[in-house]
Amino acid sequence: MNQTTATAEATTDKLTGLTSQQEFRRLLEETLLPQAQRSGDPLTLVNVDVDEFLDVNETHGHPFGDTLLRAVAGALRDALPETALIARYGGDEFAVALPDTRLDEAFTLFEEFRRRVAALTFEEHPDVHVTVSIGLAAYPTHGKTDVELSREADQAVYLAKVSGRNKVSLPLSDSRMVTKTSYYTATQLERLAQLAKMVKRNEASLLREALDDVLKKYNDRLGAPPRG
Repeated sequence: MNQTTATAEATTDKLTGLTSQQEFRRLLEETLLPQAQRSGDPLTLVNVDVDEFLDVNETHGHPFGDTLLRAVAGALRDALPETALIARYGGDEFAVALPDTRLDEAFTLFEEFRRRVAALTFEEHPDVHVTVSIGLAAYPTHGKTDVELSREADQAVYLAKVSGRNKVSLPLSDSRMVTKTSYYTATQLERLAQLAKMVKRNEASLLREALDDVLKKYNDRLGAPPRG
């Protein structure tokens, strides 16, 4: 084995072709976080866990489990920008670092990813329906080091799991931890995504516009907004 091959194996996950856990952690600690610290630009860390993967793996076999993981990895690539650093973090866990991406922007991206995964179908096992639980953490709001951010993102994944799975969640420390999928029905979210594509805007900006309209409607009851 030559040095180039050995390096590629150390930095790339063999099953999915994504970045390896070791390389992801190195790049996050040595490159992405220092860049965010110097520039003041946002950085969002995301952890993804495939729901009930062990049951699927045991019921349908490891080869199909591998097929499922490759499909989830493909959905990540398709849903995220080229600047995203995407890794398989081991087993059925994935991690993503999104440089220059605010928390609300990351939320919208991963809502799209969540829907793509839920829509996956497999010819060999058409009865299998896959979902994912997703946790987000933002630098510097939820942590200033890779360890702190990973811990907060893990906590957010746990919240998604215990509240029903197939959700995008924020850390418990964030007052906005109730997820968008808890506020809105699946039909509303699908129509919001359709509208965003039609008008070429992101979902977060459309939701802010709707909130502004509501506040204007009840402006006479609210009185003047606070200064500053």
